[in-house]
Amino acid sequence: MHEQTGRARLPGGAEPLGPGDPVTIGSYGLIGRLGEGGMGTVYLGRDAQNRLVAIKVIRPELAANQNFRARFRDEVRHAKRVASFCTAQVLEDGEEDGRPYLVTEYVDGRPLDEYIESQGALPSGTLHGVAVGVAAALTAIHAAGLVHRDLKPANVLLSVSGPRVIDFGIARVADETAQHTKAGFVVGSPGWMAPEQVLRGEISTAVDIFAWGTLVAFAGTGRRPYGTG
Repeated sequence: MHEQTGRARLPGGAEPLGPGDPVTIGSYGLIGRLGEGGMGTVYLGRDAQNRLVAIKVIRPELAANQNFRARFRDEVRHAKRVASFCTAQVLEDGEEDGRPYLVTEYVDGRPLDEYIESQGALPSGTLHGVAVGVAAALTAIHAAGLVHRDLKPANVLLSVSGPRVIDFGIARVADETAQHTKAGFVVGSPGWMAPEQVLRGEISTAVDIFAWGTLVAFAGTGRRPYGTG
């Protein structure tokens, strides 16, 4: 099956499954890898109707960690609350061999940072569309009572249906005080965070708006607003 998968035509950005990868998760057959991050691996799969889906699975070494399981449950809960037009719609969540997973629709798109790195700054018409589309996504996220707090080019997919904002792994409820991080530990991505988020750990919808500004500046110039240090 791995040999067939390796020869199959995969969407852009997907890679063939490796020797140690599973071939199924729940009722979904896996056909490739979409990426890997700190919490786990994202696989490309198909459902019973042969539709493409993205499946995020927690790393085995983290699955037994209650802190990470709590963060993952939050991601599922938060993603379900956001209007599907601006993000990848949640289809299902579950657990396989003790490893929690999240199934979303597959968005056929390219991360904004990858596009800028290969194509350069966006032309003005495209830039306006991306700026308005991400702003609309933030409006929906904030209307659900959430703060994304990690808005950056890698978390914006450029698709035929417009930009989609993804990865709610560190989103939090706007009026929530409980966190799954240690006191004094700043969560976010350097170079895209608001000053109050970095210096004082203050989180509000304003930090997303600041990040939106840095993201649009990057998309329009092709340069990171604060350099690469």
